[in-house]
Amino acid sequence: MDRHDFTPERISELARSINQRLGDSIGAIEDVNDDIHVLSINAKIQAARAGTAGAGFAVVADAVRKLVTRTQGITSNLQAQVEKTLGDLMSMNETLSHRVRGQRLAQVASTAIDIVDRNLYERSCDVRWWATEDALIRALTHRTPQNLRQASRRLGVILDSYTVYLDLILCDLDGRVQANGRPERWSSAGTEVAQQEWFQSARRTASGTEFGFEGVHASPLVGGKSVLVYSCVVRKGGETQGDPVGVLGIVFDWDALGTVVADRAKATLATETERAVNVVLAYPDASVVASSDRDLQGTRLNLKLWDTIEQKKMGFFDGPGPGGAQVLAGFAVSAGFETYQTGWYALAMEDRS
Repeated sequence: MDRHDFTPERISELARSINQRLGDSIGAIEDVNDDIHVLSINAKIQAARAGTAGAGFAVVADAVRKLVTRTQGITSNLQAQVEKTLGDLMSMNETLSHRVRGQRLAQVASTAIDIVDRNLYERSCDVRWWATEDALIRALTHRTPQNLRQASRRLGVILDSYTVYLDLILCDLDGRVQANGRPERWSSAGTEVAQQEWFQSARRTASGTEFGFEGVHASPLVGGKSVLVYSCVVRKGGETQGDPVGVLGIVFDWDALGTVVADRAKATLATETERAVNVVLAYPDASVVASSDRDLQGTRLNLKLWDTIEQKKMGFFDGPGPGGAQVLAGFAVSAGFETYQTGWYALAMEDRS
């Protein structure tokens, strides 16, 4: 037998086959018993006609009839016992299958959110490192056209090596963009960003070891694309306690991570089942930030679903999913990586309706 045959579905199929074959065999035995029973009756009739000479034959006929009755009792009892045992086996197998599948969905969810955490940890490191670039500091402290062009070129060099970013934005302390790494594509110089969360959160930091952040949003800086922005204050001398001279914002292409992670996790699960599956990444408030089902992007998950998830860090459950469909959902909350943790959730859901 191939190792792929050792599945809960295959076990259920074999149990049903055993039950069917047992029923067929017992039915055949009962047919034979009926024939023997008829023969015993005919034999008793013939014995009665033979009078005294047939008395011994009548005793044999009675014995045969009693054996038929006992056989019928044995087969009925056997059928009842086997049907109960097979029923218990199928029930246990279904429970085991449910548990194994739920754990598998939770495992995929955990892997998905771990990939996100690891990737975004690198983003938090990138922005703090690049904020110490001498070309950026010089452009903000001596704001000449030449220095600004040099800063833009330097940002462009970084972008050539880090293709996960759509652009890098250099601002003064008032929130006006002074230079960016892709000026030929995104004309953001002169744009006011003082009201953006990524700018304000960076300005609230106390040292160069900290960073600012703005979650998934459509950014006008890059044509309305879906992005995350990490930010850090640029400080004199590149020192962590140096005086602030501006803010660097790095514009991360969210679709290249979030959507890809959700799609690949779904593709993995789809090879294991014929049921519809969907993988979702969500904020702690249940807002969907990425989904293999594009219609869920930007929506908020069912509250009953979310209440169950918030009780544990990782697990699975049956319940109403998006749109009210019954789902088996595996989930995991961000465990974080190194010093970084999104606090987001991943869910892998299989339609059970």
